[in-house]
This record gives sequence, C-alpha cells and structure tokens, in this order.
Amino acid sequence: MKIGKLPATVVAIATYVVASGIFTQSGVVLEPAAVRFHTSLADTAVLFSSASAGNLAGMLVSTVIVALVSIRRILIGAYACLIVGVAMIVGSSHLALASGAMFLIGLGVGTGLSAGAVILAKLYVDRARAVAFLSTDCAFSATGFVIPAVAAAAVSAHWIWPTGYVLVAGIALVTLVAGLTITLPATGRARRDALAAEPVQSPRVFVTIALFAAGVVCYIIGQTTFTIWAPAVLHDVFHASSLQSGSIVSAFFGPSSLGLVTAAFVVSRLQPRAVLLFALVMGAVLTFALASISSVGVFFVLTFAFGFTTTCMYKLMISIGSEQLSGSPPPLVTALLLCSGIGTTLAPLLSGWLVKRQGLHASLWLAFAFHAATLVIVCAALANESLVRRASRLDAAGRS
Repeated sequence: MKIGKLPATVVAIATYVVASGIFTQSGVVLEPAAVRFHTSLADTAVLFSSASAGNLAGMLVSTVIVALVSIRRILIGAYACLIVGVAMIVGSSHLALASGAMFLIGLGVGTGLSAGAVILAKLYVDRARAVAFLSTDCAFSATGFVIPAVAAAAVSAHWIWPTGYVLVAGIALVTLVAGLTITLPATGRARRDALAAEPVQSPRVFVTIALFAAGVVCYIIGQTTFTIWAPAVLHDVFHASSLQSGSIVSAFFGPSSLGLVTAAFVVSRLQPRAVLLFALVMGAVLTFALASISSVGVFFVLTFAFGFTTTCMYKLMISIGSEQLSGSPPPLVTALLLCSGIGTTLAPLLSGWLVKRQGLHASLWLAFAFHAATLVIVCAALANESLVRRASRLDAAGRS
C-alpha cells in the first residue's frame, strides 16, 4: 500500500466501522429500548427496521449522487444525517419519533458505506482491491466484537440505552473531520458500460444471478435475526444475566474476524466454491444446533463456531455471483450489495412478526430456516452455473 493511499483507505474502512457499530448492537439495546418506550420487544424491533430501511435508501441514493457529487460532500451529508439522528434518539421518549431518527441514522450509514466502497474501488485494482475489501470485512467484524460489548456494559451500568449509538456518532464525526482534511479520490460523471459490445448472455446466466441474489437476501436475514434476538433469548429464555446475554453478539463477531482472515488464506489455495459450500453447510448445521440446545455454555461455544465458519459466505456469494457476467460490471456488484440491504430491512420485520406470535425462541428457528434456505438456493445456483458452463463449452466446440 502506498503511503499516499493510506489516509483515504483508513477513512474508507472507518465507514464500515460506523456501519458495524450501528447495526451489530441491535440485540443488546432491544430490551432497554423497549423499557424506555414502554413497548413489547416485538414492537420495539421497528427501530431496527427503520434503520435498515434508511440504510437501503442511502445505498440507492448513493448510486445516483456519486456520479454528480464529490466523495467529500457525500461524507458530509451522510454523517450529518447520522449525527442528527443520534441526537434525536437520545432526547426521544416516543417510539415513532425514535423510528424516524433511526431512519436518519440508517440513511447516513448506507450513504457513508457506499462512499467508502467508491474510495476503495478508485484506489485499488485487481487483487489489491480484494484485499482492501477483505480488510473492511475484518474491520466490520472487529467492531461487531467491541461496540456491542461496550453497549452491553453501558446497559448493565444503567446508562441511557443509546449510549452505543453516541459512541458510534463520535467515530463518524472523527471520520468526517478526517475526510475534510485529506485527499480523496476524485469522482465525476459515471462512465456508462458498453453493454451493447458484450456478447449476448444465455437467459440461464440471469437465473444463476437471481439465485445468488436470493441467497444473499436469505443469508443476511438469517444472520441479522440471530444477532437481534439471541441476547433476548439468552436473557428471557435461558435466564442469563444482562451482561452475559449482551455479550453473545460479541461472541459471534469476534471469531468472525479470525474466520474471515482464515477464509482468505484458504481461498488462495482451494476453490472459492468449495469454501462457500462448507460455510453454507456449517451455517445450517450450527443454527439448527443453536435452536435445539438449552445450555448457555454450549450456546456460546456454538456461537463462536457459527461466527468463525459462516461470515465469509457473504463476500463469497457476491464474488462468485458477480463472475456470471464477463468483466463483473459494477451494476451487477451494486445489485448484489443492495440485496444485503434488503435482507437487513426484512429481518426485523419478519422476526418481530414471528416472535410476537410464537415467542422469543422461534427467532432461532427462523435463523435456521433462512440459513437452510441459503444452502438450498446457492446449491441450485452453483448447479445452474455448471450447466451454463457446460452448454457454453459444447456450443464453442460446435462452432469450431
């Protein structure tokens, strides 16, 4: 990495730290927020749906404005929204107002995250770009270990429930100040892809892409459902302490950092598809085990394994899915990334609806159902990909 790229790279990675800090503490603050607003846990989950909707809106908006506005201005707008949202939620005593504030927070997160991705895409190419994006995953997981632990400690000490959000707003402010004082890559009007010059694609290719997109949505719903509801399950079903139950999110994201580094090492030596299949199987097996056991100690051990073995599948699905069209066109990558925003938005809605009707423990079975669905869908995608490649080889042989 050249020294001149380092400050901008740090700012880009910081946008992922901010995103992780906001979303990974959801399960920790769910119960104290419900107490603050005098609502049920299922009703309070609308806060996280609002943040996820804002995140998705930020991603959508950024696909347009990044071609028209400088990255510096995008960061200013993004983190101004986030800081205003946090200020609103600290002073709010009404769930509806807090939901609006969470939408603003999510809008800032999604827009800032997109700006960070653009910075890295403009600074690096080829393998260096892959390493840069891997570093964002590691930063995301590491933050998911630290921030929920701090939020859990704040809840245990009876501080205000959005203490963790205030901390993340401080990180966003530092990131914004840094973005104002360093050199960032220039952006202009986006170059349109010359789609007409590309060879005509088989319709089956787009079936594969659609399956990978569905797989990303299902995986994110399953993972987000677990991180939202696992602390409440430990506290209310297994009767663990507030501090212990709150630390389960850190127990997931801590090992995932090591798992991502390990996955990068393994992928350099094995086929990415084989690594993805292993992660998919482990996701289904471990979520089934988590939903089936009743021991707090075993729950933590399984969560360690769950975080270590499965978090790599997100970027692997996006990577393999983007290979289906020659040149991996940016719109395809963006579409797959947006699927994660859709999954993050749907998870609190679906899980909140189920918990309201079937109880807290049903959330773990929902996490298993979506991980199992991801396994089935991605296996179908890989099988379809194999058929497309075989047909392409036969067609090439026939023409020769």
